[in-house]
Amino acid sequence: MSEHVLKEFETLREAVEFIKDELKKTDERNTKNLNVIRTLDPSSASESMEEGNMHDNLFLLYSIDDGPFFVFETDYDLESWLESDAWDDWNLWERRDIEGSLNEDVMIWKFHRDICKEKWEISYRDSKPFINGWSRQRKNIEFRAVPSFSLN
Repeated sequence: MSEHVLKEFETLREAVEFIKDELKKTDERNTKNLNVIRTLDPSSASESMEEGNMHDNLFLLYSIDDGPFFVFETDYDLESWLESDAWDDWNLWERRDIEGSLNEDVMIWKFHRDICKEKWEISYRDSKPFINGWSRQRKNIEFRAVPSFSLN
């Protein structure tokens, strides 16, 4: 397993159950932190726990054909994995139309706080509810070719 991958699963069910558990743990941790802040300095605490973790995300990536199913903590980890491991593991070098077929063959779901949809409607307008104040949003991959050089 790559250093960028938080966890790898063989089935979609296992991956989704893991994500649900992680989101619940995140909520519990942030609620506990919010309660500590309220105890120490009530004026600096935000009104809701959602505001405290609106930047927490999880990403699920998988090939539509079959597993494995990968969970990432950040978009940076996901992009790094695509750049390093996916090229060889999923034979991306062999594709003729990498941009068109990649988004048809690979699913990426971003799990984020519902408050993001309220604050940044334009970015999150296609989000759907997932669990306990968390939403999911389908993400697409944009292929960017590496710089090329030519000698004259």
